[in-house]
Amino acid sequence: MKELPQTIFDVYALALPRGHGFGEQPPIGAWQSDDGHAFGVITRHVKSSTFGILVMGRRVDHVWSKIEEMTDLATEEEARLQLERGLSSGIPAVPMPANTARRPALYDLGKRQPSDVFSLLTNRSHHIAAWMLNQLYLSLPAPDKNWAGDCQTRNFHTRLWEAQLLASFREQG
Repeated sequence: MKELPQTIFDVYALALPRGHGFGEQPPIGAWQSDDGHAFGVITRHVKSSTFGILVMGRRVDHVWSKIEEMTDLATEEEARLQLERGLSSGIPAVPMPANTARRPALYDLGKRQPSDVFSLLTNRSHHIAAWMLNQLYLSLPAPDKNWAGDCQTRNFHTRLWEAQLLASFREQG
């Protein structure tokens, strides 16, 4: 388990149902598993001062999924022990929920010809932007089945706008 930098946590938190909105249980720290396939936070209730944890893991299609949530832990040490257990390396990917289609990989073009702007993301100088766009895509609660294909081709800007809206709304809670 290693500490998760705030900037990366801010991106991963977009996958949470309320984004950065933790209400009366704000995070006091975030960590990720050594293999990077899970992350978790320790929270502290502002009134009762009890602790909690939230652990998220990657599904088989790389979308973040809640693995575990606990509240009312008496001490930070107890919360940290529970978090360490939840962030053990080698935990298998979360299976797909019933009646949920596997999300296509954003980098998989299939037989599509990418737009010029999407092709720019393959340049080494744009890898961080590509990673960020992929994280936003994986955070979308229910993108339509054409989202990835549209983003790769003629509707890149439309799909980028949708990802921007998700980030903005989730950031606002």
